[in-house]
Amino acid sequence: MDYFIELLNSLKRRVVAPIYIFYGEETYLQEQAVFHFKNSLIGDSAPDLNYDLMDGQAVTPAEIAARAETVPFFADRRLVVVREAAFFKTARPGTGESEEVKEEVKAPDKERPLLDYLKNPLTSTCLVFTIRGPVDKRKKIFQLIRKNGRAIDFTYLNRRDLGRWLEQKAVAANRCFTPEAAAAFLDSAGPSLQKLVTELDKLINYTAGCELISWEDVTRLCQPRAEDNIFVIVDALGNKRCREALSGIKEILAAKEPPQRLLAMISRQFRLLLQVQDMIERGYPAREIPARLKMPPYVFNKIAAQSKNFDHSRLAGALEDLQELDVAVKSGRQQFYPALETYLLKLCT
Repeated sequence: MDYFIELLNSLKRRVVAPIYIFYGEETYLQEQAVFHFKNSLIGDSAPDLNYDLMDGQAVTPAEIAARAETVPFFADRRLVVVREAAFFKTARPGTGESEEVKEEVKAPDKERPLLDYLKNPLTSTCLVFTIRGPVDKRKKIFQLIRKNGRAIDFTYLNRRDLGRWLEQKAVAANRCFTPEAAAAFLDSAGPSLQKLVTELDKLINYTAGCELISWEDVTRLCQPRAEDNIFVIVDALGNKRCREALSGIKEILAAKEPPQRLLAMISRQFRLLLQVQDMIERGYPAREIPARLKMPPYVFNKIAAQSKNFDHSRLAGALEDLQELDVAVKSGRQQFYPALETYLLKLCT
C-alpha cells in the first residue's frame, strides 16, 4: 500500500513525472491511480481534448508517440493512458520480472518513434502505461521509462493492509465485520482488491438492514478460492485423510477449474512446503522467510504449520510423482481423475 499512497501524495504535491508504467497484479489500484491522475491533471479543462485512453493491443508505438507529442489545449497538461501494450511483455520464455537487468533486449524498429519520444518526453504530457502482471525489465522501452519517469510495481497488499482497507470500506457502508468474519472474508476473496470489492458489494446487499457481518454471512455467501481449497487438500493428505482430499478435488473440478491448473496448484503447494522446510532447517529466522520467498506473512504461517505434517523425502517424492502424472495425462496414457485418485491414495498410505 505504501507505493500507492506515495504516488498519490506526489500527485497532490504536483510532482508528476512525464512517463509512468504501472505494472503488476493489483489492477484495481492501477485503475484507481489512473482515476486520480485524470482528476488531478485534467479535471474540467477540456477533458475530451486533453485526455486519451488507448488500447495498447490496437495502436502502434508511432501512434502513441504522436498522441504524447500533442500539446495540451488551453491547459497545463495532457494525459495519455495506454493499456496492455504488448511490447512490455517477456520477449521469450524463461525471463521473469524478478530477474536483474543485466542484458538489454534490442528493440524492434517499429518501436523507434516511441523510444525517441521516451528519450526526451514533453513535460506538458503525462504518458501512463498500465500492464497487468510482469514486464520484461531488460527491454529498452522499460529501461527508458525507468530512467526518465517512474516504474511502479503494483503488488498485492499484505494481510494487514487488506484488513485496514476492508475495515474502512465496511465503515463507509455502515457495516462492521466480526474478527472471525473478516478473517474468513479475506481468506475466501483472496488478495485481489477487485475481487474483494465485488464480494464486499454482495455481502453489503445481503446484509441489508443489519450492521454486523458475521462469520455465517461470509461462509454462506462467499465461495472459497481454489487456492484455499488446495490448502485444505494438502492438509488432508498430510494427515492421511484421503476421502477428505478427494472431496476437495471434486469441489475444485465442479467449480470448472481446468485439470492442468489443479495439478499446477498442487505442485506449487508442494514446492512452497519444500522451500519453507528447507529455510527453517537452515536456521533462517521465521520473520525473514516470508520476505525471502516473496509471500505474505499469513501465508507463510499457514505453510509452516502445514509443513510439519510432511517429512522432506515424502514431499520430494510427492512432487516427482505429480510430474510423472502430469506427463501421463498430457500424453493420453492415463485419464485425469483416475490417475489423480491413484496418486492421492498412494500419498495417504
